[in-house]
Amino acid sequence: MKTTFFCKQINNPFEDPAVYVRLRCLRHTFLFDCGDISALEPAEILKIATIFVTHMHIDHFIGFDLILRLVLGRDMPLTIYGPLGIIHAVENKLKGFTWNLIKDYPIKIEVFEITENSMSHAGFYAESGFEKIVKPELPFNRTIYNEDGITVNAEIFDHGIPVAGYSLSEESHININKDELLRRGFETGPWLTGFKKAIRNNSNDFTVTLNGKTYTKDDLSSLVMITEGQRVSYITDIAPTDENISKAIELSRDSDILYIEAFFLKEDHERALKRKHLTTAHTGHIAKAAGAKHIELIHISPKYTALYTKAESEVLEALEAS
Repeated sequence: MKTTFFCKQINNPFEDPAVYVRLRCLRHTFLFDCGDISALEPAEILKIATIFVTHMHIDHFIGFDLILRLVLGRDMPLTIYGPLGIIHAVENKLKGFTWNLIKDYPIKIEVFEITENSMSHAGFYAESGFEKIVKPELPFNRTIYNEDGITVNAEIFDHGIPVAGYSLSEESHININKDELLRRGFETGPWLTGFKKAIRNNSNDFTVTLNGKTYTKDDLSSLVMITEGQRVSYITDIAPTDENISKAIELSRDSDILYIEAFFLKEDHERALKRKHLTTAHTGHIAKAAGAKHIELIHISPKYTALYTKAESEVLEALEAS
C-alpha cells in the first residue's frame, strides 16, 4: 500500500516541535505547530495550506512570521486552526507590521478558534489591509476539517491554558492496481486523481475518455483496491491529569503514527505536574492504551539532550508494561 501522508519532524526532539505533512496527489501540505521552521525550504513553506497550532507559546508559534512573509503573494488561502486566543494572536501579529502597499495582493488568511463547544472564525485579507472580519460562529463536534476524504479531529487539553491536539486521518485508502491498469491498456495520468475523488465522494458524475472510449466510475472499478486509511496524531504540552490522558488516548486511538511529547523523565514526575507536561511513563501509557502502531517522540526537555536513549527506553518500558 502506498502512503498517503508523508510526515517529517522538522527539528530534533529537543528543539521546537513541528511536523510537516505532505499529502499524496495533492499540491498543498499541512503543518502541525509553527515554532522554528527555518529548516524548511521556501518551496516547502509555500505549499502549506493549513496550520494546526496547539497553542501560542513562542516555541510553537514564532514561525508564523516566516510563513506570512513567504505567502503574501500567493493565491492559495492560508487556514489556521488553534485554541482559545488564536484569532487575537494572529490579529496582533498582523498589526505589528505596516500594510499600506498590499491591497492588490491576493492572500487571504482564515483563522478558526476552537473551544470546548464552538469554533469562532475570522478572516484577514490583504485587500482590506488585514483588518479582522468576524465570520459566523460554527459548532465544534471534534471534526474541524473534512475535504477530499481527509479528516482532522481536534481535542482541547489543559496546560494551564487551553491547548489543542489533533488527529489526521483518511476515510479509506484507494490503491490503483497497476497490473490491471496495464492489462487494460490504460496510462497513468491526472485522470486517476479525479477517479479517486469520485470514489471517495461516491459520485456517479465521473467519466473519462481513454484510448478513444468513454468510461464511468463503475466501468473502472476493477482498477482499485480499497483498504483502511492512515491516521496520524499530534499531541504535545498537556498536563498529566486523568482527564487529559483519557482525552489523549481517545484522540490518538489506532494511530499509525503518534507524535507525542515526552518532556520529562519519569523520575521528574513532580516537576512534570508543576510544569504541566507529560513524563516518558505517561507517554508510553497513552500510546499503549491508544493502540498506536508507531511513536515519534517530540518536545523532550533540552535538559536531557544527552539522555535521548534513556527517554526512549522509558517510553518503551511503559509500552511493554502489563
